[in-house]
Amino acid sequence: MRWSAAHRSRPRHGETANGDSALIREDGGHTLLAVVDALGHGPLAADAAQAALRCLEQVPLTAGLASVLESLHQALRGGRGAAAMLALYDGRTLRCGGVGNVELRAMGTKIPVLPTPGILGQHVRAVREAEVTPARGDRLVLFSDGVSSRLELELTRGLLPEAACALLLERYGRETDDATVLVADVENP
Repeated sequence: MRWSAAHRSRPRHGETANGDSALIREDGGHTLLAVVDALGHGPLAADAAQAALRCLEQVPLTAGLASVLESLHQALRGGRGAAAMLALYDGRTLRCGGVGNVELRAMGTKIPVLPTPGILGQHVRAVREAEVTPARGDRLVLFSDGVSSRLELELTRGLLPEAACALLLERYGRETDDATVLVADVENP
């Protein structure tokens, strides 16, 4: 299976630095989807979000989701920390897990993921993972708490991921917070 994915992010109204970030990475038959929400706003939060991205761009994906999250936790130690939601596809199975105030919703295959309380880089319990076999036509939406959890995925039906991101961010993004949304569709090989 192939993924078609896009993401959009913007800083809190009145800010230029963004403490949220997103990543779509393919490496050796693995696909990583990630949304990171560093604590706070402004330049220091943006620095933490960029440190998270640097880690996620380099960490070996073959080690599995728990290892990727542990690497991210270690990379953020000593800083302000972050929340993050990750989805890792190994060519057959999708494993999802997150820490803090981030969410994942799906259209199609149900993904029973519940973020673990805590802050990456500071204090985290064992992360709960959800494991599913995705199907063609499934849509995943990962988002930070700068996007209202009241979002309606049905509004994005028929839209390409980029247009779906734009719609969700425009309609459900909160101006009082950095906001990020990532949309990924499962396609035929």
